[in-house]
Amino acid sequence: MADAKKRALSALTRTAAATSLLALTLGFAPAHAHDELVSTNPAANTTLDQAPKELELTYSGEIMDVAGANQVRVTNAAGETVTEGEPEVDGTVVTQDLAAQETDDTYTVTWRVVSSDGHPIQGTFTYTVGEGAAQSSEPTSTDAGEQQDQPAEPITAASQGMSTGAKVALFLVAAAAIMGALFVVLTKTKKRK
Repeated sequence: MADAKKRALSALTRTAAATSLLALTLGFAPAHAHDELVSTNPAANTTLDQAPKELELTYSGEIMDVAGANQVRVTNAAGETVTEGEPEVDGTVVTQDLAAQETDDTYTVTWRVVSSDGHPIQGTFTYTVGEGAAQSSEPTSTDAGEQQDQPAEPITAASQGMSTGAKVALFLVAAAAIMGALFVVLTKTKKRK
């Protein structure tokens, strides 16, 4: 009986040590970042002489081409949409056709795409044509050029704060703690006999 307890304690000790080492290794692994918007044409916060016929958004990674998931909306100062059709995805570039505009105005671009890691990302920026529109006194909800990660659903929202490596490391540390506690209990039980 004593040999069985010794073997069990030895196995628990080795397992706890291996689990702790693995948890430390995984805990320091780099987290994977979502893709980012790296450039736009027209550029954010610029003034153009004439309205563009299309908008081009370039990202740091390939955008997933999922029907209806990628959206680009361009509105004038009055809130009227000037986009035509659906955005086209070609690798890291998303292109959105725009309706012809005859007057000077300030345009707001609101975009939402699916990053190469499957997470939606979104942002907004503005550009001006000619003299632009009269400044509005209404505050904007997002600063120009700002990008935000947006979870697709509540489950994603709950898990988005931790990387997969951190989740695995947390699980392994918890497993090591349980094994360590079990080891202490078995050791104390052995000493009593």
